[in-house]
Amino acid sequence: MLSHTMSVRVEWGDCDPARIVFYPRYFAWVDATGHHMMESAGLHQDLLVETYGIRGTVLGNVAMSFKSPGFFGDTLTVTTQVNRVGNRSFKLAHEIHRDKTVLLTGEETRIWALDDPDSPSGITAGPIPDEVKRLLRG
Repeated sequence: MLSHTMSVRVEWGDCDPARIVFYPRYFAWVDATGHHMMESAGLHQDLLVETYGIRGTVLGNVAMSFKSPGFFGDTLTVTTQVNRVGNRSFKLAHEIHRDKTVLLTGEETRIWALDDPDSPSGITAGPIPDEVKRLLRG
């Protein structure tokens, strides 16, 4: 399955006054890594919108388990991998490490979101095209 790894340096603004990473930063880092992974496979969000007329690959569910804190000045490794591709959604697995210490594990479900014809401002899950499924599976 498709995967991507990136390195992140924890900056002062990523932390609380105790110099511990403020938890929403982890969500931002795994989101960015997931989007970089998609781009590396030719699945840039703008291209998906233009080519397939979708609203995007929207977040349907997320679960994170925090194992150990990160601190100001740490260099972290963020890894995202596709672990399931369904008909209307796909799941990503995430891990964040500092050296050999696991700081976070998690999973999210991304939905192939289309305009909902019954609600002008709404969205609905639509079928993921076969060529996109192939790219997600690597």
